[in-house]
Amino acid sequence: MENTGSNTKRIGKAAMSLAAALFAVGLLASAAPALAGPGYVSGEVIVGYSDGSQRLTSLAPGTSVRQAIRQLDRSPGVEYAVPNYKARTATVPNDPGRSGVPGGWQQIQWNFLTCGSLCGKPAQTYQSAGGINAVGAWQILADRSIQPGSGAKVAVLDTGVAYADKEPDFRRSPDFNGAQFEAGYDFVDGDTEPLDQDGHGTHVTGTIAELNDNGVALTGLAPAATVIPVRVLNAIGVGNARDIAKGIRYAANQGADVINMSFEFASKVRSCEDLPTVCSALQHARSKGVLPVAAAGNSEGKAVAFPALAPKVLGVGRTTKDGCAGAGSRSGKGLDLVAPGGGPPKRKVTDCRKDRAKDSAAPVSQLTFTGFDFIQFGYEGYEGTSMAAPHVAGVAALVISSGVLGDDPTPSELACQIKQTVRRKGLGQKYSRFLFGEGLLDAASAVRTAAPGC
Repeated sequence: MENTGSNTKRIGKAAMSLAAALFAVGLLASAAPALAGPGYVSGEVIVGYSDGSQRLTSLAPGTSVRQAIRQLDRSPGVEYAVPNYKARTATVPNDPGRSGVPGGWQQIQWNFLTCGSLCGKPAQTYQSAGGINAVGAWQILADRSIQPGSGAKVAVLDTGVAYADKEPDFRRSPDFNGAQFEAGYDFVDGDTEPLDQDGHGTHVTGTIAELNDNGVALTGLAPAATVIPVRVLNAIGVGNARDIAKGIRYAANQGADVINMSFEFASKVRSCEDLPTVCSALQHARSKGVLPVAAAGNSEGKAVAFPALAPKVLGVGRTTKDGCAGAGSRSGKGLDLVAPGGGPPKRKVTDCRKDRAKDSAAPVSQLTFTGFDFIQFGYEGYEGTSMAAPHVAGVAALVISSGVLGDDPTPSELACQIKQTVRRKGLGQKYSRFLFGEGLLDAASAVRTAAPGC
């Protein structure tokens, strides 16, 4: 039984050589938000004396930094007394995008931005009604000294990933490093090298775990997560139920916490009776503590596709840059939530351009293959529910790393947290359960604190 592939649309090739994808690291263009808490080391004061000497003074228990400074300022011979202020890396990554300017990724990756003034929050230089506020999530994790996605394993079942060099035909994406990946498997060719032969799987993986703050290209949601690449779709994005079932079981047995499936089966598949091997594998994965995430499908007016419609799989539809339901995104039963997938809005939505952007049909961009070989990389814009699903998988990794659900959250707890922290306000059109599921994914809300009942 053949898989219909992702039906993902690739938009506007912006060719870029491997060498051109490497940019110099620069200072951040945007200032870092204020540190959480007092912003200085409690129990310590730096004291400067009139003779030019300086000393770090430890305070007596119960003495606040501010009290100590007031007392020291009145002391003879003291030139100054100041807190021992903290510093940290800024949370707006310096990845330059096409502009070559540090932080320039924000001009392209609208999907990771906050909605800002478009949903009643403080205005930002870069904002989008359809953004999931990844910047806010990274800030929250940085305040807790947590690397985004650390401790989480995400399996990507797709066309493979450009995660390694293989002379002379394949190159690793310059925005991945080998340490991010665990051993995977190619169920199409039957070997241990699940290298991408299409570009789709690399694009999907980029949304989840492309490196950030390394001065190169664009950003990913959870770059500290471990990725397990599993190739189940061939070079034209087609697979079959048997290979996909094997891939799901492999990922679960390798210790994945999340499985991303950016593909759909044909509309004639309407129940697990049609896909016994896949549904059995998904049940096995859930028993191993894995959260399956899948694309809802891209055929306008049709019901949510399998595997998104399978029991206890998070089915993800797509939204536009302006926060409207995306054209072709399947709706109704089985749609759990939506995430950025790019492209134009559904028919009959006359105007959802809350930010008045010229390009309301902007795609989702990541670094992946450009041209017809596997050694050149460019900023490729794709649109489809295939692009929406990895946003959810990436945020699931952020939730795991955040610890808000404890050290080892169950799939049910993860799904609950993601669905209960969605955004329904500030969308490009009136919210409806049929079109949006529970709502639009919100990365910052998902990692801030445990949702009630989760």
